[in-house]
Amino acid sequence: MQNTQQNSFTPRDHFFMKQARLLARKSVRLEEVPVGAIVVSPSGIIIGRGYNKIERNKTQLAHAEITALTKAAKKRGGWRLDECTLYVTLEPCMMCLGAALLSRVSTIIYGAPSHLFGLQSIITSLPPVYQAHTRIYQGLQQQECGDMLKHFFHTIRSIQEASRERTTIIHTPNERESLKTSNRSSDPLDQCK
Repeated sequence: MQNTQQNSFTPRDHFFMKQARLLARKSVRLEEVPVGAIVVSPSGIIIGRGYNKIERNKTQLAHAEITALTKAAKKRGGWRLDECTLYVTLEPCMMCLGAALLSRVSTIIYGAPSHLFGLQSIITSLPPVYQAHTRIYQGLQQQECGDMLKHFFHTIRSIQEASRERTTIIHTPNERESLKTSNRSSDPLDQCK
């Protein structure tokens, strides 16, 4: 198994990573971490698509890569995805790397690195049988993939911070009493009693 930075990605690679990025946008609409993945057959046909649905499906198995690999296996009629390429917008985690290796994909190409859950820390400790058949390339459209993730997490943190600020204000004793008093005097139904 090779893990390398490749600066000479083909137009075909760029096209397929763009398709994976479009899938990642679907995750955002579901308020999921924006990760998209596709599996491409040796003849250049997309045979599996996936995007994160972990929260929606309430299972950690709903990673983009797992979904794409599962759909590709169904399309192919078997679990072996020899000579196929997995394109994913974020460096695969240990679970997704394992699934890709066990599926026998020949190439994994990812965009943004994952410093928390990425495969870099485990590649060298894999048994030789897993290292024999898969090439891994990093950095395809890294900026675009990374920007999507940064924007998502910035938005989530902003919403969480705004929520904490509102909660803090509403829960202070003086604010609560003031809110009760103002609600009683301004409620039109109270005046009708």
